[in-house]
Amino acid sequence: MPTVDFEAYLNFDYDGGKPFDVETLLRMEDEAGIEVAVVMPANNGPAPERSLNVQPDNERVGKAIKGNKRLIGCATINPALGIDNIKKQYAIADEYGFKGPKLMAVLHRYNIDDEIVDPVMAMCRERGQVASIHSGGTGNDCVHPNRIANVAARFPEVPIIVDHMGYPDATEDAIRAAEEHPNLYLGTTILRFFREDPANCVPQAVAEAVRRVGPERVVWGSNLPEYPHSALWCRRAIERLKLGADAERLIFGENLTQLYKLA
Repeated sequence: MPTVDFEAYLNFDYDGGKPFDVETLLRMEDEAGIEVAVVMPANNGPAPERSLNVQPDNERVGKAIKGNKRLIGCATINPALGIDNIKKQYAIADEYGFKGPKLMAVLHRYNIDDEIVDPVMAMCRERGQVASIHSGGTGNDCVHPNRIANVAARFPEVPIIVDHMGYPDATEDAIRAAEEHPNLYLGTTILRFFREDPANCVPQAVAEAVRRVGPERVVWGSNLPEYPHSALWCRRAIERLKLGADAERLIFGENLTQLYKLA
């Protein structure tokens, strides 16, 4: 089965303003030995302004990755813009064969368990897809894992990837939520929470998650191109935990292969 990254962004630039494109994205994945990437649209525009994209450009992603068997589209949808926007973005996702939505409540300023997300989750359920949801710690209550647990309870049929798994200070809540809701999967996008030395971090909360919910419920993601070597550094971070070959096989690809029906 392939190795898979559940979160890569098709940004406009990276590393202080260098141009970023699909070729650069794949080169980063190659550096880490990752074969397939789930690609999301840029949350911000190009440098120097990097203004927030209130509704990220899913069509740009669709056109850029069309026909590339290594890349899977994931549509960021802002439900705060209303039902017409949800339908429009899902129409784009359907046209280009995307395999699920991404919800970014912290950027788009709504509570993740607000009922405005329900149409997105219902469309995801109808299509048998995977939802990816940004999480945060106590400083970002709108995306706290306890709120994501409420969404999981309303949509138990939908597999939900908890991006960042509650880092920096709500990983215990994220793990407990995953213990209570079998449709929650904890994502290892953790580098930004080790800013002093992201290249050499040791994310012990990931090991705790594996111990408590099992490696079958932990999935690997890089959040590239946050750092010039995001994929490589994030892979090495998980390998430093010495979880064992069987656990690594599940985390680095087998779980996501099953979730995204790649095999």
